[in-house]
Amino acid sequence: MALTIGQLAAIPRWSDHQTLALPGRVRGDTLGNWGDNLVRRFGPDALTRIRRRVPADVASIPAVLSDRDRVPVHAQLLLTEAIVDEHLGGDMLALYPLLVADTRAGLGRIRLMALRALGPGGALKLGPRTFGKVHERGEHTVTVDGRTAHLAFRGNALFGHPTWRVLQAFATQLLLELAGSPGSVTADGDFDVHADWGQRSVA
Repeated sequence: MALTIGQLAAIPRWSDHQTLALPGRVRGDTLGNWGDNLVRRFGPDALTRIRRRVPADVASIPAVLSDRDRVPVHAQLLLTEAIVDEHLGGDMLALYPLLVADTRAGLGRIRLMALRALGPGGALKLGPRTFGKVHERGEHTVTVDGRTAHLAFRGNALFGHPTWRVLQAFATQLLLELAGSPGSVTADGDFDVHADWGQRSVA
């Protein structure tokens, strides 16, 4: 059964113990300027409030990370959940517009223009090429057919995590929007994401 992003976001979270048990690391730019963005958006104590909510190894992560950094996979997930709970009233969907704004600012005008020229299909096809540089485990494949795409993720326990699934659906929706072709993103299976930029977004 296909689930909308809203339905994905309503799935109960894993416990911290389950999340901490996930193996592997991810590239630091999955978090990017996370701490600086928090302070800019929510005030000078925003970062401190988040650090108090997460385990010590996550609390010590720098506020700015690049593609040269590596962090445990659980760090991205626990920080995301803490931000949603502390600053967004527990509403995971409220995170999406913040991701849009931060990503748009981080890309800059030139790269946004290049993304629009490439289009959603071309941009999605590049995903498997960079996926292995971001994640240590698992495989990602993309099939594009006209104005639809099927994204599959296999071989990593991380891909079953409810928060990771919402973030991946967000990332797909975000790519469509920044490429100038907003559409519908749903997910099902083990984890398959379906993007259709021939119709309006479904939340």
